[in-house]
Amino acid sequence: MAARNRTSRVHRIIIAGFGGQGVLTIGKVLCAAAISEGKEVTYLPSYGSEVRGGTANCHVTISDGQIFSPAIEVADSAIIMNRPSFEKFGKIVGPGGIVALNTSLVDAGGYAGSQKVTLIPIRATDLALEMGNIVVANVLLLGAFNKAVAACRMESIEQALRDLMAGRKSSGLELNLKALSEGARLADELLRAGNR
Repeated sequence: MAARNRTSRVHRIIIAGFGGQGVLTIGKVLCAAAISEGKEVTYLPSYGSEVRGGTANCHVTISDGQIFSPAIEVADSAIIMNRPSFEKFGKIVGPGGIVALNTSLVDAGGYAGSQKVTLIPIRATDLALEMGNIVVANVLLLGAFNKAVAACRMESIEQALRDLMAGRKSSGLELNLKALSEGARLADELLRAGNR
């Protein structure tokens, strides 16, 4: 399992899952981190149904140069949190891409081989429950994803989380930072194991 895009100047990323899983939030965190590093960013959210349990996704493009369209037809990578999103968006990640997948809710089967992508399987929902709060499943996947893709420095993502969770939300910051770190650690283990 080899990480790709470490030196790429453009990252076209799909983030998708159920409404209420924090899909759009981690898209915003990733964008804020990239902007803090002086990168160009586009963020294109799609709510599907604006209720908890409906579908939600966002297209995030991060580049060192000008971005000509926020829409993504072929993604370099993806963060996928549920089965319907996997069925819809798993196919648009191009060969050589990286997919961070919530394997608590999705069985990938032979997907990685058939699509020629690197899969980062993380039991995000189960791990989040073990950590004490299911809502950090998204941040676990974000940490794993960024460890594999290196779209931004991890310190920039940490700061974006701190900024997002200032004030009333600050009580959840420590757990979110722990989830980010744990996701990165798990991805590092997977990537190292794949390179042996």
